[in-house]
Amino acid sequence: MYVEINGWREMLARIFASFREQDNVSPEWLVNPATRRRLKLDKYYPDAGVAVRFVGLLAKGQGRQSDWEAMETEQRDQTRAELCRANGVQLVLIDAQEDAPKQLDSLIRTLSRASRTLAQSDRPPQHKQQWMPALSAAREIAIELRSRVAHNPTQAMASLAEAWRDRETSFADGATAEPSARPLPAVALDRPYAVGARVQHERFGEGVITAMEHEDRDVKLVVLFDAAEERSFLASLVHEKLAVIA
Repeated sequence: MYVEINGWREMLARIFASFREQDNVSPEWLVNPATRRRLKLDKYYPDAGVAVRFVGLLAKGQGRQSDWEAMETEQRDQTRAELCRANGVQLVLIDAQEDAPKQLDSLIRTLSRASRTLAQSDRPPQHKQQWMPALSAAREIAIELRSRVAHNPTQAMASLAEAWRDRETSFADGATAEPSARPLPAVALDRPYAVGARVQHERFGEGVITAMEHEDRDVKLVVLFDAAEERSFLASLVHEKLAVIA
């Protein structure tokens, strides 16, 4: 179970790398009208208009729910979904025990709906110009991850879970923010690398950049190739071999 959960955490970190992330949050509008208590979202990306709730998880030591507890949980879930819809937020439910490719399909559809909702909203034009391309890039990353997970689910989730543990370790060592949220160091490049950009490598073919991370005074590019193979490169060393596809 922990492998699957951590695998999902890593996928979400990559898909929503360009967006502000709030963990275990209760927005002021997410109040259960029956109890007047706030409900929680496991992850919330306000600029994307997307929220995530992990379902099917039991706290350590918690036994199976009674029929009454299960009914209350279901009612809370329905209320949470209704409140999200009413506030223009697309809610994604993820069950780590279920088929990952099928749930990624649902996430991909959710990102498409989020993009349409943003386009039809009364948000300022500058907001739309900034975040609609980011949503499109997020969708492309989700599609690439879906291809990888479908190719070999067990191996892919284990690899993603290991990447999440490495990410957690880097935070514990003193990182204070997601690498994508901080300005990347200046590297003399002649190609506009960015998360979500499609690229072509002279050896590995086409793929998509899923992450860009600080690496001393350089930038590490993580690329998921169409052949479901993931590779990491230092930007300053690979720029002659890795071209952005216009």
